[in-house]
Amino acid sequence: MSGRGFVHAFTINRYTWFPSMPPPYVIAEVELEEQEGLRITTNIVGCAPEEVWIGMSVSAEFDHVGETWLPVFRP
Repeated sequence: MSGRGFVHAFTINRYTWFPSMPPPYVIAEVELEEQEGLRITTNIVGCAPEEVWIGMSVSAEFDHVGETWLPVFRP
């Protein structure tokens, strides 16, 4: 997979749910370019939450959290 896609939907979280994730941050549904309708729920990183928009092109990278690598997307 290429790791490229676009923001299909998103919300900006402004509440502290996890100490390791201080708000605000973006929770997004990213549609992968390989298949229409193939979507992943993830975070958008590398830009201010107010700069995220539906249709924005993004690409995957991985964030190391504890013993796990989580997929996140960056414009």
